[in-house]
Amino acid sequence: PGLLTLYRYLTTSDHLYYLHEGLGADRVVHEYFSPYETLSAATYVLTHTVSDLTQSVKSFNIIKGTEKTAVIVLTPETARLPSEGMGQFARFVSGKSGGMGEVVSALCKGLSERQVPVHLVTLNLSKRFREESGLTEEEWYTHRHRMDQQYIRLVTSSVYEDYHSAYDGNPAANAVEYQRQVVNTTLRDIRSQYEGRAIIHSNDWMAGGVISAYAGLRDIPVLHTIHNTHTGHIPVDMFHGVNLGKLWTRLYLSEQFGKTCVDCQATALKNATKVSYVGNQFLREIVEDYFLDRHIVPPSVREETKVKWHEDKTAVIPNGISPDVLSENQRANPDLDSPGLAVAFGPDDDLIEAKRANLAKFQRQMGLAVDPNAVLFFWPSRLDPVQKGVELLEDIAQNFVIQHPDAQIAVVGNPVGSDSGRADIMGRISVASGGRVAYRRFNESLCQLGYAAAHDVFGASLYEPFGQIDVVGNLYGATATNRDTGGYRDKIARLRLKVWGALMDSGNGVLFKNYDSSALWWGLEETLKNHRYFQQHPDEWVTQMRRIMREAREKWSLDSMVAGYVTLYEQLNGDKPLA
Repeated sequence: PGLLTLYRYLTTSDHLYYLHEGLGADRVVHEYFSPYETLSAATYVLTHTVSDLTQSVKSFNIIKGTEKTAVIVLTPETARLPSEGMGQFARFVSGKSGGMGEVVSALCKGLSERQVPVHLVTLNLSKRFREESGLTEEEWYTHRHRMDQQYIRLVTSSVYEDYHSAYDGNPAANAVEYQRQVVNTTLRDIRSQYEGRAIIHSNDWMAGGVISAYAGLRDIPVLHTIHNTHTGHIPVDMFHGVNLGKLWTRLYLSEQFGKTCVDCQATALKNATKVSYVGNQFLREIVEDYFLDRHIVPPSVREETKVKWHEDKTAVIPNGISPDVLSENQRANPDLDSPGLAVAFGPDDDLIEAKRANLAKFQRQMGLAVDPNAVLFFWPSRLDPVQKGVELLEDIAQNFVIQHPDAQIAVVGNPVGSDSGRADIMGRISVASGGRVAYRRFNESLCQLGYAAAHDVFGASLYEPFGQIDVVGNLYGATATNRDTGGYRDKIARLRLKVWGALMDSGNGVLFKNYDSSALWWGLEETLKNHRYFQQHPDEWVTQMRRIMREAREKWSLDSMVAGYVTLYEQLNGDKPLA
């Protein structure tokens, strides 16, 4: 590219001329006038430039000058990050997380591919990062001090450096440390690189609070994304080192345990230029006063959401799925006791054989009875009785597999916080099931194998802003079963087939209405009927798997999500491009 700039007066025919072998009388002329030292150098420079141009066209990158606007992504968690565009250090702060972390990771990847400068600001959970990267403490610090971290900003504090999650220990104390440093140093350091041009994209209550109030004070455009409605109440006397006096009128204050607190999620909503939700139905449920009888949506969050709704400052950007999640992009190892899928597969592969091989490996690793004819129901969610409905599963799991001996249920997920009671219950159910029910704590490789083995990925959520398990299940060729709420209403449609009398093949699973164990039983039973039919008609099952996998790849693509966020960013940037 440097040579092309130096010799930009040359025409296309000139460049092609210098790619000629230069045999015969012209050879000396070639060598004398060519700006390239060798034929191979010319070929390398030109082909790589064409490749870069092709990628830019695919990603809709247009050179519009050097005035770029940074996107500052504030998040308490992230999943696997791209090294390209984010720097080599990115791979050391990547880890498995919940849906929010997966979305943040995918967004960073998409923005980097579009050459938008994106800076990720997250907590330095150094112990977790070291463990997941397989590094000693000395190796970790060596990488931190030697590798470029321009696009990865780790907010360091001894308060949380030994935690595995931003929500371990005292989340309020973790949030104070994070918000203080972001307000006092991080935002200024990043904005100064772009002459003040920056947009903040905050995720979750921990990335809101005084950060959002400060952004409002400094007229920094803010997009705040609601992944869940939880909030954090932090006593104002904990914010040592933050000038709350300047921010006071921008804070949403609450009273908790006799103390004046900052309601971090409500403050983020109050100060955001724009608020995005990850699902249409969940936004409607908040605005239309669903769940008033339960402690799900804090009144402050509902109130501020309604304000933004009536001001036309809300948007819905459904989550996209990173290509890293796709079944064909997973590591494979046929050894039954090794990590990875038994067989990696895509929509065009032998799906019956791939599912069968992965089922056998998953059954072995989970301790399920090895049965190639079993219909596997996979629960990959945390054991959360407040949101995920794990108590409904506990009510029916044992009796369901007794009454339906061709069904198996596998659960891979951690309990919430330090509550091990739910894990103990699932463990006892597993032991008593005779190999028809199995439970393991979360392990990323095991969870991916579960998706690859599953006939159906299911849950029983009381509410769900987006919910990702159904989409990932569809990407792996599984149907989805869940309650008719929030993101699941947006994404799951009842399976209807032409061979059953429908006008066309459509749908991807089963929805059930009520939040009770009998409704979950009905949903699983309907799904089991579908898969019994598919076992008798394997060609039809292959047809539907291919359709479901392809539709999911198209509808929930990373490009669609990133395009939605870029549109919002450009609106916040005065309808100007970011790069």
